[in-house]
Amino acid sequence: MIMKLLLVLCMLTAMVSPVYAIGFDMPETTVAEVVADPAYYDATFTRGTIGLTGMLINISDNPRISDGEFSIAIDMRQSEMFVGFEEGDTVKVIGAFHYERTDEDIFVPEGVIHWPLIDAGTVSILEMSSNPASYNGKKVTIIGNLSGVRESGMGHRLDVESDGVYITVLYYGGTALEPGVRVKACGIFNAGTLYADTFGKKTALPFGIPGFSGVVAVCVLSLVSYVLPRTGRGDRKQ
Repeated sequence: MIMKLLLVLCMLTAMVSPVYAIGFDMPETTVAEVVADPAYYDATFTRGTIGLTGMLINISDNPRISDGEFSIAIDMRQSEMFVGFEEGDTVKVIGAFHYERTDEDIFVPEGVIHWPLIDAGTVSILEMSSNPASYNGKKVTIIGNLSGVRESGMGHRLDVESDGVYITVLYYGGTALEPGVRVKACGIFNAGTLYADTFGKKTALPFGIPGFSGVVAVCVLSLVSYVLPRTGRGDRKQ
């Protein structure tokens, strides 16, 4: 009975996905949809945050996000989140649309990613720190030593260090890890922060199978320990 409960717990744990600090996984809304019904998407009274998709144009002067013949101005006061993006890049900008603010419609961004999302794979912290523009707005995985843990709202702000440099990781999930352990984080890198959807202790499995998480390993071991005794009893009955 205990083993069955453990197996169920493992499966439930594996299905839980912590949310991003910024809603990068928010459904797509096109520029054409917003222009067609601006009052509906106005964050002041109705929709709040949306994921606006389109093409970046006029980056150096009066930047906008475009969808064919339609475009919306972007508030660039937090221009660091667009570092590394170029004219004509297709993006998904997370933020709030404001209808007829200061004589025109304006979109105030909270974060931006290349769209469709680009997965840059595992990147060294030194490489990311040396060349952040190459990874800005992409999905990355980092491995390093946990050097700082601070609560941040409903999540944690973490410092992950390697080769004398560190990356700030914002993780909206629980963690009991303390500084000094080796960790792995995966998520969206934007404006110098890694918004992690997965974060945990980096451990090597004793049987050396790559790609297994700690949760999966526990589930596999639990299943094996549950099945083997039953097999032994079946053999004795024969």
